[in-house]
Amino acid sequence: MATVPGGIMSNSDERRILAKGISICLILGVLFTGVYFLVWKGPKEVAGATKDGAVEVVNEGYALFKRAGKDLIKALQFQPKVTIGSTTVLGPATELTEVVTASKTFEHGYTYEVSWAGSMKRLEIRGDFLAKAGYPLDDSFSLDLSEDGKTVTVHHGAPRLISCELTRLHVLRDQNGWWNKLKPQEREAAQNTLLQQARAVAADSDLMRTAAGNLMERLAPLGKRHDFVPLEELVP
Repeated sequence: MATVPGGIMSNSDERRILAKGISICLILGVLFTGVYFLVWKGPKEVAGATKDGAVEVVNEGYALFKRAGKDLIKALQFQPKVTIGSTTVLGPATELTEVVTASKTFEHGYTYEVSWAGSMKRLEIRGDFLAKAGYPLDDSFSLDLSEDGKTVTVHHGAPRLISCELTRLHVLRDQNGWWNKLKPQEREAAQNTLLQQARAVAADSDLMRTAAGNLMERLAPLGKRHDFVPLEELVP
């Protein structure tokens, strides 16, 4: 039995007060636990799970770049800008301004003739040419790896004729008239016309289509090896 101011408290009264105190503490503990989970712990774990899921998806893109990046650069024969989603992971690093992806040899001829006062002068020439086509290496050229690591998209401009070189000139006929002679300037002009026509022929040939196809052919074997789909996005 305990004595308190104003009276005496029995043992049973003490036990009832103690039981009430314990109950109140338990209730408060449950309440605080619920508030902690609902307001702090729960949202934090959900946010963490969402973040981890996003990181896992992005990591697939980085995993593809880690295992295939060197092969991609080697196949293209230069280092383009590489992005994963919207993130640039590798900048362009090359002194080249153009990359050749197709070439072809062909022949083209030109005839120059002028008749004056019944006198004909004639120059007939034919050239062997080597034409090359490919892409400019500027901001329009890049590789985009998808965040899920399933596709590699090539962004580039339209293929263009890079060069058309005269490798050999054949003079088939060099004929002066009786009083109408071929001048050195005329021979030079005829050769320049031959070159201009040959460039136009090369540009209108299937060389551009071959250049585009060869670019994707370089990546196709890597797609099978590293489990991604090579896609081409042509920007005119």
